[in-house]
Amino acid sequence: MIRKRLIDNLIRKKSHEAWSPDIPLKRCLTALDLTSLGVGTTVGTGLYVVIGELVRDTAGPSVVLSLLLASCAAFLCALSFAEYGSRFPGAGSSYMYTYATLGEISAFVVGWNVVLEFLISGASLARTCSRLIDSASNGKLFLFFSTNFSKYWSVPGKEPFPDLLAAALVLAVVTILCLGARSSTNFHNVMTVVNLGVILFMIIYGFFFANLKHWKNNFMPHGLPGVLQGSAEAFFAFSGFDMVAEAAEEAIDPEKNIPRSFFITIIVSTLAYVGVATVLTLMVPYYKLNDYAAPLAEAFGQMTFSGAKYIILCGGICATVSALFCSVYSTSRIVYSMSVDGLLFRWFSKVHTTIQVPHRATIVSGIITAVLALVFDVNQLVELLSIGTLVAYTKVTISVLVSRYQPGVQSVPGNEESKGNMTEWLQKMLSNLNISKPRVKSQIRYQPITEEEDSSNHPLPEVTKRTASRAELAVFFLVICIAALALTFRHLFHDIYIGKWWAIFLICFFAGTIVVSLVAIQLQPRNSATFPFMVPGVPYIPAITIFINAVLMANLNWMTYVRFGVWMILGFVIYLFYGYQHSTEAMKPTNLAEGDTTVVQETPEIERNIATLQPQ
Repeated sequence: MIRKRLIDNLIRKKSHEAWSPDIPLKRCLTALDLTSLGVGTTVGTGLYVVIGELVRDTAGPSVVLSLLLASCAAFLCALSFAEYGSRFPGAGSSYMYTYATLGEISAFVVGWNVVLEFLISGASLARTCSRLIDSASNGKLFLFFSTNFSKYWSVPGKEPFPDLLAAALVLAVVTILCLGARSSTNFHNVMTVVNLGVILFMIIYGFFFANLKHWKNNFMPHGLPGVLQGSAEAFFAFSGFDMVAEAAEEAIDPEKNIPRSFFITIIVSTLAYVGVATVLTLMVPYYKLNDYAAPLAEAFGQMTFSGAKYIILCGGICATVSALFCSVYSTSRIVYSMSVDGLLFRWFSKVHTTIQVPHRATIVSGIITAVLALVFDVNQLVELLSIGTLVAYTKVTISVLVSRYQPGVQSVPGNEESKGNMTEWLQKMLSNLNISKPRVKSQIRYQPITEEEDSSNHPLPEVTKRTASRAELAVFFLVICIAALALTFRHLFHDIYIGKWWAIFLICFFAGTIVVSLVAIQLQPRNSATFPFMVPGVPYIPAITIFINAVLMANLNWMTYVRFGVWMILGFVIYLFYGYQHSTEAMKPTNLAEGDTTVVQETPEIERNIATLQPQ
């Protein structure tokens, strides 16, 4: 009895209505605005610093393949985000999506990882901006830091001197946010246009200096492991696309525009990253990038004309400063949301009565971001961000898979013409990307059931708690075996290659269990809920998404898992000793009939408070 109650408490969910504010914000953001937000956040640190570091340290010219694989993983994850964006148009972020589907403990894990994502993203953006400014000063800034502070700085395994400028940039942004300054959509759009203009300049102008011998001599200097590790680290470059969900309450026609913005963000970001990586590796031998602090700008300055360096630095500084504002804002936003739900300390949910911002959450998260920017280098931050982001995105994909087989899932009504246009648009886009037709056709089964079909002699099987439990058990085994298969490939690749029987047996066993799990999931009845956009090919596309994410996670450095483990242990301690008892869902009335749902009464007020925090 106690065990059952404990499990029920860990998987308690928020109902659909709990995420619907009584007084939504003015819906003024178009698909272009949402795409600008996603692209402006995504194309920042990854482009101006991380690509160069991946080229010289991890993958060499084959970083192009790493970026393509990472973009495929991001695109598949975006499918799940797009469905939830149309299903819950009044609430954004993977934390809220998971809370409504998988329950509280999963939502806490996702929310805690999203906090990590934004903290690390802010720190890496500040570090990147600092590097770009140092490059503009021809290295004089870091030389000053090294000369005056390195003798007082003895942090093993970290930078030889503290990056005071990066920490100062974060604190400056925090100060502005705490004064009540709001991110301006027009300002962000201008910064994004400047950034994209600089990217086009790099791609077009850089091709005049391309030399194919840099690819022919040694395209994959570190082999397939280098490509896979590069993909895992490069996933960081696409981690900003979920920022589109944060603006859900302000979006015009969110059921249609949010899914479109997700996909366009991934496509534009992929073209930018792959284009710049191609030009960079064709211009300069990968091993010559070792001498550059800001590899992209320095390479263009050395190979083209000196002014090119400063054009690129200008675009990089605009991109990173703009993304830094979004990152710091989003950190305080998710901390505030979790504290309102009682999963983090409610002290963070205090909203300043005058400036109407969660000043406590903003200040504390800003200080942590500044410390990370002060101490850690970009490489360490990128790997830690990649695993946190991959865990959160994988949870959202699992949520989509599980929700297909849950009873009581509510359909989201929408304009039928918009639904048709959205389906037709996605089919056309997938067709252009050479995605196989069966994946597109599989979406037909999710469309609304007609009266003739409903009254036929072949009614759909009923979805019950028992069938949902079977589906969840099959999903559990599916995820475990996918993770085991990815780890087996990662650590036993050589044994598999030379044909050792026990290694091949493990591969066959895990692959067979995955197939059995997929068949078991497919045999369970599905609910008839429909949304304006739905992930096609369930359960197969979500399974492919989970597998790719697992492969990327398996190829991260082991020290990344140590740091990530410490972060998760800290999170579970907070949840067990505080969040479990103080959760808003724990305070709901419990004398309900089985199958009934209730909504926390303070939710409308909470949502009004959240609404005051959205950028204008």
